[in-house]
Amino acid sequence: MRVADLFAGWGGASLGAEQAGAEVVLAANHWPLAVDAHAMNHPNVRHLCQDLNQANFHAFPDHDVLWASPSCQGNSRAAQPVRKLKGDIQSKHDQLRNTAWAVVNCVEAKRPQAVLIENTIDFRKWVLYDLWISALERLGYAVEQHLAMATGFGVPQLRERLIIVATRSNAPLGLVMPTGPEIPFGPCIDWNNEHVDPRERGWKPIASKPIKVRQRVAKARAMGHGERFLTQYTSDHSGIGLDQSIRTITTKSQWALVDRDQIRMLRVREIARAMGFPETYSWPKARKEDQIKGLGNAVAPPMARWLVERVMEAA
Repeated sequence: MRVADLFAGWGGASLGAEQAGAEVVLAANHWPLAVDAHAMNHPNVRHLCQDLNQANFHAFPDHDVLWASPSCQGNSRAAQPVRKLKGDIQSKHDQLRNTAWAVVNCVEAKRPQAVLIENTIDFRKWVLYDLWISALERLGYAVEQHLAMATGFGVPQLRERLIIVATRSNAPLGLVMPTGPEIPFGPCIDWNNEHVDPRERGWKPIASKPIKVRQRVAKARAMGHGERFLTQYTSDHSGIGLDQSIRTITTKSQWALVDRDQIRMLRVREIARAMGFPETYSWPKARKEDQIKGLGNAVAPPMARWLVERVMEAA
């Protein structure tokens, strides 16, 4: 089964599709660093670095399954405050939401057997969302919508996503998303500095941190998380124990690890593990901020694998 990956980003969906036994024939994204990261890990895939709202989808290779993860930044809860602003910022978020129409354009041009779309759950709040779903239906697809939690796929992260499955069939597939308990984040952590980029070793005394950081750490200790736990760089966060799943990983470096009287930010590889990427997965040398951006925007590979497997079974 042949898969095309739109808004392919760091390559999580492509990896999951390959793990399911599919052949990824195309990966497209507008961010050069993401295309480079994808190409490092999927060298046999055709890559396209382009604004997909300007793409000629008729020139795309034929494929059986279209995976698409259009930009979520114009829909996510994190974007809510800036969406209230006027001018250039408002226009930017309008443009990001409109990337979803590229999916419809590709479907119209290529008519794959199935379309798998992943986005934040707030995508449904888009004023044109119902019209967008109707466009897929008008093209002859039976559409089903699901909410899926990453822990259900074996990923140690409470990352809830909207999954849309559209098939050229008389009725939806009727998938049931897997569920499960929280998966501990603790095994994702490197406790020593062996083979670690010196820029990421970074343990600092908690006492040297600003008052708000010290208050968050104290609040987490009062919650009974013990001597080792995670804290998030938001003022009201109470931290989580290492026997819990990490909360949603975003495009920003927000999570810190506390070890008794020391603290450091999570390392890029630790974040990759929390997204479900294997140790063999790599990415270009770049700023840590850009690496975390790529991972925070990624699809968890185990989720993509499960979905592609279900579509292949139904084919």
